[in-house]
Amino acid sequence: MDNFNEKLAEINEEKLREYIFLLKSPCFESQLLKAAFPDFHIWKSDYLALYQHHFALFHVLYKMQEFFYKSDKYLHIHFMRTSLCDLPKKGNCRYFQEENGIFCSAGCEGNYCDFHLNLIGGEKQIDFLSVKHYYLDKKNYYNFDANSAELIAKGAWDILLNYGAYKKSFEILDIPETSDLRFIKRKFRTLALKYHPDHGEKSAEKFNEINRAYNILLRIIPLMQ
Repeated sequence: MDNFNEKLAEINEEKLREYIFLLKSPCFESQLLKAAFPDFHIWKSDYLALYQHHFALFHVLYKMQEFFYKSDKYLHIHFMRTSLCDLPKKGNCRYFQEENGIFCSAGCEGNYCDFHLNLIGGEKQIDFLSVKHYYLDKKNYYNFDANSAELIAKGAWDILLNYGAYKKSFEILDIPETSDLRFIKRKFRTLALKYHPDHGEKSAEKFNEINRAYNILLRIIPLMQ
């Protein structure tokens, strides 16, 4: 048995599925790692071990998507907000909008409405572009050495260590934590016009506050993708 299969053997998939079924709100990867590897201590592990456990977990999660599809459920997998939700009924768009955590659900003939079908470049391109293929290919488990794993992990630590400021930034901009960069930039432009420093001292103070929040999100969110 090689190292990758040993990692997979440590995961009790039935218990992990039960954990996901019981989720009431999106959860962090750290919570899923604890459910999948009860004896694994994140803060005491080296970078390579972190990457290997992360990869094995995501490999299993992406395989689980097919299991949940059979129950008309969609498992959305993300470093900061993995969640389980009901799939739209047939004839409704299945484009998942990460900025608000819901499906488009507009009426359509296939799986996607015309707008989102054009946005993703056609249904045949979806799986090709999806990150799931990265995690389903076990070669990628072995393609990382300790130095590469450290670079990725440091990005994750930056998120965790600054999570208080990260969370507060969404509150300041008055947007959901599921917002993507495009939505964040659009909201910032709206607020920047409203609180432009030229409007007075109070506006200048508010502008500086939203500008700080905006720049925190610009720095951290790309690390999560």
